[in-house]
Amino acid sequence: MKVWLTPICFLLIPVFYVWIRIVDFHLASFFIITTLLTVLGAYFTKHLPPHVDDDPQHSN
Repeated sequence: MKVWLTPICFLLIPVFYVWIRIVDFHLASFFIITTLLTVLGAYFTKHLPPHVDDDPQHSN
């Protein structure tokens, strides 16, 4: 489940922006929520699986 938190947080930012524009909230609340989502998304990148390079040309 923690693997999915990074993309979910980063995908919620534009959704939240559209919702803020429709409901006409204050811009300060957008920046606060966006900052929280960005920090959470960055924090949970440590749970992402490591990148596996399938290109045999780069293997030693």
